[in-house]
Amino acid sequence: MCGIGGIFREEAGTCDRAALERMSQAMRDRGPDDHGEFIGPGIGLVHRRLSILDLSDAGRCPISNQDGTIQVVHNGEIYNFAELRQQLIDRGHHFLSTGDSEVLVHGYQEWGEGVVERLEGMFATAIWDQSRRRLILARDRFGKKPLYVLQRNHQLVFASTLNAIQAHEAGQLEVDTNAMKCFLSHNFIPHPHTIWRNVESLPPAHYAVIESGGELRLNPYWEFPDKAPQNISLQDAEDQVDEVIEQSVRQRLVADVPVGGFLSGGVDSSLVMALAAKHSPRVDTFSIGFDKQDESELPYARKVAEHIGSNHHELVLDPSSIYDILPNLVWHYGQPFGDSSAVPTHLVSRLARDTVKVSLSGDGGDESFAGYWRAESGVYADYFGRLLPQSLRRHAVPLAVRALEMVGKASVGERLERLNRLAAAEPGAGFSNKESWFDHLDGIMGDHLRPQNSQHDLEACRVGKRFPGGEIGVLRQILYDDFQVLLPDAYLVKVDVASMAASLEVRCPLLDHRLVELAWTLPDSMKLKGSRRKWLLKRVAARHVPKEVIYRPKQGFALPMGHWWAHGLMDILAELLSDSRAAALGFIRVEPVRRAIKEYNLGEREHATRLWLILWLELWVRIVLEGSMDRNTSLLQVLPKS
Repeated sequence: MCGIGGIFREEAGTCDRAALERMSQAMRDRGPDDHGEFIGPGIGLVHRRLSILDLSDAGRCPISNQDGTIQVVHNGEIYNFAELRQQLIDRGHHFLSTGDSEVLVHGYQEWGEGVVERLEGMFATAIWDQSRRRLILARDRFGKKPLYVLQRNHQLVFASTLNAIQAHEAGQLEVDTNAMKCFLSHNFIPHPHTIWRNVESLPPAHYAVIESGGELRLNPYWEFPDKAPQNISLQDAEDQVDEVIEQSVRQRLVADVPVGGFLSGGVDSSLVMALAAKHSPRVDTFSIGFDKQDESELPYARKVAEHIGSNHHELVLDPSSIYDILPNLVWHYGQPFGDSSAVPTHLVSRLARDTVKVSLSGDGGDESFAGYWRAESGVYADYFGRLLPQSLRRHAVPLAVRALEMVGKASVGERLERLNRLAAAEPGAGFSNKESWFDHLDGIMGDHLRPQNSQHDLEACRVGKRFPGGEIGVLRQILYDDFQVLLPDAYLVKVDVASMAASLEVRCPLLDHRLVELAWTLPDSMKLKGSRRKWLLKRVAARHVPKEVIYRPKQGFALPMGHWWAHGLMDILAELLSDSRAAALGFIRVEPVRRAIKEYNLGEREHATRLWLILWLELWVRIVLEGSMDRNTSLLQVLPKS
């Protein structure tokens, strides 16, 4: 796990070494163990190393072939590198290292661009072919590792972080107003957009090629199987899923440094760590809980840890846990990011980093096996749309919603209204976010976000990524959509940045492409059975983990926001709003935020997530955009001295 960056110039010339050094320093936490660079005619590459495989100098990047005409910088892990290495040795290639990065060098020599589709793992990679003046950039199938690209002024700049791109540009980037609207509407910014105009995120499952005088050519190399759900018995399905997950876990335990795992006490992480314990006796597990006991999953995590016999480590958070780390975390994300679970994810990563250098996680199970409410509500909306004629949904439902509001059943009316909205859209293309500013965007937007010529479709940016193979059914379309946007741009970004800010590598066994492909071809009823989400995966997990842990309500991993707002955060937000930099720059209007604070404090409306978005935005403007606040500042220093 590392940080990579580089500069490609259309005409051969010397790249700016000082700019490369700034990029490297901006990614220091991603690779504190070592750094390297390569500068040649029209190319400059930098690498920050977090040593995981082959800790010797032979495993350093940039790594090259014998004559130096091919150079590679690599971020991530290639889990099938030993298999590829043996294939290449059998074809006459000679290796100097025992790590995975050198496989990319010889693989490119042997297979050209075809090396990318042979890789199994999480990666963002750059391959420089000096003889052809060709640069190849590649990203893994699900977007576990980030890669950002800026192409202008006859050169291309790429990096693992937005901060590195910004460092190259010496702060001369402009805010993309459409991306800012996405943040306020969706809590994150979907690719290819980033907060910076002209800076894009390379899509997952793609590689890009650029040569002298040419445009960046984008190529897909993987897609979900275009197959109907298979006819399979429940026993066979359970056995196959169990076997593939165990193989994936075993593969991800390979490292030359200690490996542990996050243990939330939920289904996915409990299953992963139970299987890890089979192959790594007395594995270390790490859990975060909250001082507000009813929001904490620690009792379940302890039960699993005792069951699998792990060395268990815990950290209990209180509201003060956030004060010193949030500004630094805002800097690491590089752009506004609204998922409050980034905070506990970062803190559990720091806890793990004290003991191990690699941690397994349970990310990915919900997307393959229908674990989220969005999948269930989409299926309900489809039933609803087929039961009620369009005319009734258009005219009668709004009347029913108003009637429910008048008799004090506003929450029921709100659910009915959102169900009706989803039913009116194509499967997977409906969007309803009651927690963000999506339904209140006109009120919150400042003047800078209001140009009338913007044609950006906020809903299409977030949902409705149709499967290219044709009709696949409601549930699979929703799951496909989440794999295209929500997973890579929200959940995986959250984990990557939060963990790498602690110099910890996180591996996701449930995002092995073999498991994803298997789950994709299982019948819908094995994923969502009535209202029972993740039905099959829970049955598999129950083979390895106590059933009382598996069959309980899903809690999630976000902060107990109500408790935290009441114990200091609201005062900090109020102080930031007294001199709102986001409002001064025309991003937001302060009055709707003040009104939301009042309604929230009086218990009239639920605004916790909306207020969190504004808190993060105010800090981002000060720390990243303006540089008026140091990222190591404690939030306590924001409050006026009494």
